[in-house]
Amino acid sequence: MSRSRRTARAEQAPAPRGIAALFRRERAGFRTLGLLLVSLAALALATTALQTGLSALLDALFRAWELRPDNLVYAPGWARALYVWRGSLIALLSAAALIALCPLLRRLWGVGKGANRGKWYLPALTGLAAALLIALLSLIPDSSRLQWPLSAPRLSAALPPLCAISLVGVLAEERFTRGVLLDGLAPRWGRVPAIVIACAVFFVMRSGWSGGPVYALNALLTGLFGCLLYERAGLWASALFRWGLEACSAFLLGFGGGEAAIYRLYGVSERLLTGGDKGPLYGLWLSLTLAALTLWQARKTRTMR
Repeated sequence: MSRSRRTARAEQAPAPRGIAALFRRERAGFRTLGLLLVSLAALALATTALQTGLSALLDALFRAWELRPDNLVYAPGWARALYVWRGSLIALLSAAALIALCPLLRRLWGVGKGANRGKWYLPALTGLAAALLIALLSLIPDSSRLQWPLSAPRLSAALPPLCAISLVGVLAEERFTRGVLLDGLAPRWGRVPAIVIACAVFFVMRSGWSGGPVYALNALLTGLFGCLLYERAGLWASALFRWGLEACSAFLLGFGGGEAAIYRLYGVSERLLTGGDKGPLYGLWLSLTLAALTLWQARKTRTMR
C-alpha cells in the first residue's frame, strides 16, 4: 500500500472509543496530575524550603558575629541593615526564586508566552480606589481615625524598598497561580476546575485560614477576582490591582501602624466592617467591594465570550 493511501486511511479512521478512549483520557489526566504535583513541589521549594534555609543561614551568621538587639548599635551599618531587614530580604529572595521558576514551569506545561491584554494602570488605580473607598467608609462614621492630620504626611526612606518588595511578592503569587496553574490547567481540565485549583493554591499561599472567617472570605474573593481579571487583561492587571490595594492600605493609609506609612489609621469601632488595626483584608467592607468587582468582571468576561 502506498504512503498516500495509508495516510488517507489514517485520516478517515474513526476516533478511538471505549477502552482506548478511556485509556487515553486517563493517561492525559495522570500526566496533568503529575505536572500539578511538580509545580506544587517547586512552589514549596521556592518558598518554604528556601525561607527556612535562609533563616537558618542568617541565624548562624548572627550567632557567629554575636549580633544581638542589645549590641546592634555597635555593629557596622551593613550588618545592622541585614539584621533589621532580615524578614524582608528572605521574602524578596523567595519571591524572586518563584518568579524565576515560573517560565520553566510554563514550558513544562506547554504554555506559550503570556500577553498583557489590557491597560496596566487601570487595575492599579482600581485597587487604589478600593483602598481609599474603604478608608472613607471607615473615617466618615468615625470607625477609624487618623493618628496625625492630612496636612502632616510622613515620608520614610524605607518606603520605596518596602513597596518594591511588596510588588515582587504579589507578582510571584500571581505569576504562579494564574500564569502557571490557571494557564496550564484550563486547556486540560477546563476553565472552572482550573480557577478552583488556582484559587485554592492562592488561598494557601496567603494563609487564608490564619486570620478568621472574614479574612478567609477576602482571600477567596481576591483569588477569584484575580483569575477573572487575569483572563481578561493579563498578568500585570491582576498583580497591579492587588498591589494597588495592599500597598495603599499598608504604606499610604497605614492600617495597623508601621514606621514607613505615610499616614496611619487606627481602629475605633465597627472592626468587623473595617478590619480595625489589621486593615481592610480583615473587614467586611472589602468583602462587599470584592464581591461587587467580581460580579462586574464575571459579567464582562461572559459578554466577551
